[in-house]
Amino acid sequence: MVYTGFMSPEQPSPSEPQLVGGFACLDFCNTLSGWGGPGPRERAGDPAALAAWCAHAFGETPWIDREEWSRLIRLRAALHAVFDAIAVQAEPPAEAAFLLQQEVAEAAARRRLTVTAAGGAWQDPPPVDGSAVRHRLAMDALDLLLRGEPARLKRCAGHDCAWLFYDRSKNASRRWCLMADCGTTDKVRRFRQRQRSGA
Repeated sequence: MVYTGFMSPEQPSPSEPQLVGGFACLDFCNTLSGWGGPGPRERAGDPAALAAWCAHAFGETPWIDREEWSRLIRLRAALHAVFDAIAVQAEPPAEAAFLLQQEVAEAAARRRLTVTAAGGAWQDPPPVDGSAVRHRLAMDALDLLLRGEPARLKRCAGHDCAWLFYDRSKNASRRWCLMADCGTTDKVRRFRQRQRSGA
């Protein structure tokens, strides 16, 4: 399977998409709603739309050409394949994991070590262009894989949503990307089902 990740937009992109994932790499996955469902909604369907999302997510509007946009969309598909599999306790596809490994290796090579009297720290280039954005997302994904708890990585229970998020609630009981969105929609759907059953 080739992880291209691009689907044609079916709804206009919101100007400020919600950032609910808890990690930038998960919010990046969520720029496409309804993965595998009947009505996907694309929020990064061209370089300009993706740059606008980066401005919202990182506070920086990068320059993204068509080639870098394609690489970012390919990375998004691989990230989603890896983290969605973990969210449902399945083995991530080997091809997606390998692509992520390649991106992490490239990003790590661009990091700079700064050493001061206070100690050392890694510094990543600011996300001012497509490659820097790609590197930032790859290293964020690595941080989630190495430091995150797999049981807290979840897929929204909303019908045809499939957004991913890291559940930071105390008892890890979160089910929805947003309670005011998918949570409310589900409550309404179940209420109507009960009404029909009663009728």
